[in-house]
Amino acid sequence: MSIRRSLAWMMFSQGGYMVLQFSSSVVVARLLTPYEVGVYTAGAAIVGFLSVLQAFGLTLLVVREPEIDRHLSAGVFTMNAVINIILSFVIVALSALGGAFLHEAGVQRVMLVLAVLPLIGVLEFLPAANLERNGEFRTIAVTNLLRAVAMTGTTVGLALAGLSYMSYPLGAVAASVVGAAGIMTAGRRYVSFRMGLTAWPKIIRFGLQQVSIQGAPALSVRASEFLLGRLLGLSALGLYGRASNLSNMIWLNIHLVIARVVMVDLADKKRKDVDLREPFLRTLEMVTALMWPCFAGLGLLAGPLIRTIYGQKWVAAAPPLAALSVAAILWVSISMTWELFVLFNETGRQARLECLRSPVGLVMFVGGALISVTGAAIGRIAEAIFSVALYRPHIERMTTTRLVDFIPIYRRSAILTAVACAPALALMLIYDWSPETPFPLVIVAVAGGVGAWLATIKLTRHVLAGEVFSLLKRGRELVGARANGWAG
Repeated sequence: MSIRRSLAWMMFSQGGYMVLQFSSSVVVARLLTPYEVGVYTAGAAIVGFLSVLQAFGLTLLVVREPEIDRHLSAGVFTMNAVINIILSFVIVALSALGGAFLHEAGVQRVMLVLAVLPLIGVLEFLPAANLERNGEFRTIAVTNLLRAVAMTGTTVGLALAGLSYMSYPLGAVAASVVGAAGIMTAGRRYVSFRMGLTAWPKIIRFGLQQVSIQGAPALSVRASEFLLGRLLGLSALGLYGRASNLSNMIWLNIHLVIARVVMVDLADKKRKDVDLREPFLRTLEMVTALMWPCFAGLGLLAGPLIRTIYGQKWVAAAPPLAALSVAAILWVSISMTWELFVLFNETGRQARLECLRSPVGLVMFVGGALISVTGAAIGRIAEAIFSVALYRPHIERMTTTRLVDFIPIYRRSAILTAVACAPALALMLIYDWSPETPFPLVIVAVAGGVGAWLATIKLTRHVLAGEVFSLLKRGRELVGARANGWAG
């Protein structure tokens, strides 16, 4: 499948997923208090802290390797199974400690339910990794939509039934079961439970590097959330979690989807010894032109968006959301960094960089958390600035680029961001940044910004224009085909 068709399917899928996820978050946020959300967030943070064991990056290894023989396949399956089973038992064993430390028994109950997820992951890992390696993103997209439907239906249904914070972990289990069933059905030719140790030296070497690369930041993020709950209380953690979830919703459903698809394409080019300079710069230009306006708009409209969508009790999450949006803009400016290190087989170097970056980021976050929830989010901005300075020289080295190559890209993306966000900025200035800014006017400002952005990329013949309008056309065709099928 071509990269354009893959992106179309994944964006279609993630668009549906984002709508369902967002709708679910709105309903549940109006049913639960910040404290109840904080209970789940605390449990999930501890599980995420322990899940550093899963950061072996075995899917990346499957995608990257030129050939996947039966020995390597058996080895990655065995390693994944061992890690996930150990993780499940550790979560169960430590669940009581988490509840006692935060003085909330609900944290233990959340962790016990989430302990099921690694066991389900054992079953779907190998077919999921091979589907991604072979660019079968249509199958992945459909399965992701099924996951989203299962999670949304279960979470909202259980919240309405009065299960409070337990609706979140139970919804996650339902989504995992449905997703695993879909992946194993669609990728049944890749399903194998063969165990093996032959390829373990390569797997362990790669895995340990990935633990440092992915595990260090995961530990930092989860530890920071855990400490925030301890320092400022579970209600404050609930507010920060709400802001973080909104920011991550855009990051995970748009940016990381693009990165996954582009990673497969770049890996194929790298195997063919194609220079990645131009593909990388083209990807960076498209990503910044798309993501900067999204995050900037989210930050500008954080107050009225939070108040209207989630209710008055969540308004205090708006300032942290604005700060996290600024941090995300900085992160987007060095998009595809991790993927480059994997492609150039420099994961050892990145591991050392992450072992420096993550502790520094944790110190900055905790320093801000000693002041307030917003201070903690501002700490994320400081961490992002440090990360850009740390990683930029390595990006330039691997892609044979210089800072002068990036400046025109950033300038064009900044202009697009200013054009797209001008209506929102004007509206918030008129209403003195009030969270009570009329929401119909917010919708008008967003629509005006999107229209201005589309007109600008078309008039300037931006590199993103062809991709965007092609995706829109393919989306209309896909919807039309489905409508004709239903009509028939």
